[in-house]
Amino acid sequence: MKELRITHVEFADTATILTFSYKSSLPSYRLSVGPQTYLSDEKDRHYKVLFMTEHMLGEFFSAGPEGTTFHVGFEPLPAGTRIFDMIEGMGSNYFKIIGIHDSTYTLAKPKFSRKELAEAKQIRSSIFKPGVVTLRGTIVGYDHNDGFRTYKLHYSDYPADINNTLALDIDSEGNFESSFDVNYFFGGAIVDHNNNWYEFIAQPGDTLNITFYKDGSVNYSLSDGRPYLLRNYVRFSSGLNVVDNSKFQFTDSIDWPSVLDYAWKCKKRGHDYIDYVASKYNLTAFEYQYANIMMENSILESYLDCRMDISYQYITYITSTEHVDTTKIIEITENSDWILADSAGLNFIADFTANDSLMLIMPVQWVIFNRYKYDRAFYKSVVNLDSLKGKVDDATLYALESYMTDSIHLANDMKLFGASEPSLFGKICMMQDIDRHLETLNTILILYAVANPDSVLTSYMTKMKGLLNDANLEARADRIYQDYFRKQVPYWDLPECRGKEVLKSILANYPGKYVYIDFWSTGCGPCISGIKRCYNNRRELMTGKHDKFVMIFITSDPEEAYEPFRKEWLEGAESYRLSQDDYNVLAGMFNFSAIPHHEMITPDGRAVTNVPEMFVVNPDDPDPELQSKQ
Repeated sequence: MKELRITHVEFADTATILTFSYKSSLPSYRLSVGPQTYLSDEKDRHYKVLFMTEHMLGEFFSAGPEGTTFHVGFEPLPAGTRIFDMIEGMGSNYFKIIGIHDSTYTLAKPKFSRKELAEAKQIRSSIFKPGVVTLRGTIVGYDHNDGFRTYKLHYSDYPADINNTLALDIDSEGNFESSFDVNYFFGGAIVDHNNNWYEFIAQPGDTLNITFYKDGSVNYSLSDGRPYLLRNYVRFSSGLNVVDNSKFQFTDSIDWPSVLDYAWKCKKRGHDYIDYVASKYNLTAFEYQYANIMMENSILESYLDCRMDISYQYITYITSTEHVDTTKIIEITENSDWILADSAGLNFIADFTANDSLMLIMPVQWVIFNRYKYDRAFYKSVVNLDSLKGKVDDATLYALESYMTDSIHLANDMKLFGASEPSLFGKICMMQDIDRHLETLNTILILYAVANPDSVLTSYMTKMKGLLNDANLEARADRIYQDYFRKQVPYWDLPECRGKEVLKSILANYPGKYVYIDFWSTGCGPCISGIKRCYNNRRELMTGKHDKFVMIFITSDPEEAYEPFRKEWLEGAESYRLSQDDYNVLAGMFNFSAIPHHEMITPDGRAVTNVPEMFVVNPDDPDPELQSKQ
């Protein structure tokens, strides 16, 4: 467990200096203050970090139970400041938000407690069952002459995290509708014609309704599936009034105690999960106690940060450990009531071996505990790896540990929901994880095979294909699977849809050529960087030396943003500014939500499976604008 507190604030003319007290019962926990850290006051003005006195910005450091003190300087806050947040962006495993707040921000205490080794209660039905989600929308006062006839829909299948993009056709009355077959809850967003994102969460069987108004406000329902996303956030626009199925209202005048009450109700679901698994899979007393300690710590370490500003409401579930339970800002007296679990209660961990049931309860437990010490199943493997005489470094061991955890958890995640076989989504998610680890995967697999040749990972990889029983999921998994083993299908046929017709009208200008497509926007930094860096490459292509290849650029930017950039960087290039509707149907056909996105089309009209990123002259050059036009 860890604790981080602001214990003193000094308002100087040149800087605001915060004194932090930091202690941890786990010596393996590391902390860092990133160079992008800043303070944010109640009017959302930002004050960037300037220095640290004991460490360098971005440098990791740690502290044991005895604690340590460090100082961080920021651009000077006004001397009368009463409320501020410190926003830290080093990653989910490090502290995110800590601040000084008035009494409405006092840390909430748990309103329920659990008896040690309490009897598990059987949940009578599965938490989720497969079903259809229907999304219906209405644009009040819509007219086809408004200049747009589609919205975009993005959604992700959880937990596989496979992103899908569709174009939503708007009829003459301003209505649109779409339905999905789903097995779990999922998160998504509707993107309107002004590129505003409206996020939603749904679960099987839901029908969600969303209404757009001319004044820019929106009204829509949220699924009860939201409590299951303890780390997710929901963002609302300024005129928004949202009501979910639990009758809890979020408005511009939301009161803080109500938000906290709702947060604790959501957190309670974690204990229901543990009860269900404990009963269904006969957890031992040790395992059950361990799981509940983990959940209690999660509750103690979690709170909602609710910040209001001019344009957005953020309601964010944050798993963090930064507790500030005082309203004093100049001198903060350090108390002895640190919120720490009794470390003696964790001694039993070394006396049992982790199993699948335990792993699926708390898949992120490696963040809290040093797994090499407490989990004997993993400790044995690591000892074997260490015997390879220096061929294994800490980074490889860390990746191996994480990979082993994922392989066990993802192959069994549907057990939590009463499934009789491993999860389809889990298998696909596992393959995506492999894809993300390609650079170190060969080393990890070799080391893992040496340490444990009969591992669950080995059997999982060989049997995965035979376990899939859903055609759509099987098609997705097949592509990921073949990519990994380099047995890739080189091309795929474009489906018969509006997107294909839009693309054909463009490709007609380039008969017999391979067409490389860059989807971009002037508001996308990586897009702009890529276009600038490949400036000389494009000029070479335009000389005619490569008569079988052409590069084209597609955007839906407004003309006032598009034209100045085109004249400076795309003059003479094959560049297209499409209507938002045409762009939406292309995004739906190629299934992308983020840019830059690249596709390559063969002379016979097929799409290349693995498209290379934008090739550049020198990707490490610090000044692309000077380099590109030499």
